[in-house]
Amino acid sequence: MIKEADFIKLSDVLYRRTGISLDVKRFHILKPKLEKVMKKYNYDTFRSFFHDYRFDKNKNLKQELLNTVTINETYFYREKYQFESLVKDILHKLDAIRPAGEPIRILCAPSSTGEEPYSIALSLIDEDEIINKRDIELVGMDIDSNVIEKAKKGLFSKRSIQYVPQHLLDEYFTKKGMNYELAEFLRDAVNFQVVNVMDKFALRKLGKFDVIFSRNMLIYFDDESRKQVAMSFYEMLKPKGVVFLGHAESMSRIASVFTTAKSNASIYYVKD
Repeated sequence: MIKEADFIKLSDVLYRRTGISLDVKRFHILKPKLEKVMKKYNYDTFRSFFHDYRFDKNKNLKQELLNTVTINETYFYREKYQFESLVKDILHKLDAIRPAGEPIRILCAPSSTGEEPYSIALSLIDEDEIINKRDIELVGMDIDSNVIEKAKKGLFSKRSIQYVPQHLLDEYFTKKGMNYELAEFLRDAVNFQVVNVMDKFALRKLGKFDVIFSRNMLIYFDDESRKQVAMSFYEMLKPKGVVFLGHAESMSRIASVFTTAKSNASIYYVKD
């Protein structure tokens, strides 16, 4: 139903809307998934399917396609050393320079199924000194509405929680069949929202942040889109705000407006 030339046309429109660059090498992987979407919405030809997507004739189709092409594989405490740097070092530095009573705001973009923002929440509880001094607000955003719904439910597989420290697993998770459910008060501690990182208006509505985690997202963008996102993050940060990227990513190769800093094993980027 979908040929390689069709995939290239679809990828071009998707890129202009989201900044996500789909390599043609992924055609054979995504072809059956995209054809499944076509069948779900009763499209017999790619032409009609593409027309409705391009001109927003079917609002559900737009989100369905995003959910289909994005990759959401994560687990608790991935790159744990960054969470340790956050709670043992960076948050204390921010606490010292922020006005008394002002909450410290942390954004996870993307948040996927919630493991990252929930790992931050668990790390804060485990350290507990900073949360006894100041309110911390956690926001998780993702372009995929399916993973946002999963994140809100807080139900995770054994693989997902395998690196959660045993004392935290015992205290804040409940076994539910083959899965593990996170405590309700921790689920309520994160504000999850469906947001496209290329939508500057939607980003501005989220407000200003002290810390942004954006790990392993920019690798799916081309240079131009990476720079656009980096500049959006810069605008969203308060002075001396911090960005964490994935271990394979480097802000210094994307935008020169940040200062590179180090905390133990963690490299992070500061808005001066």
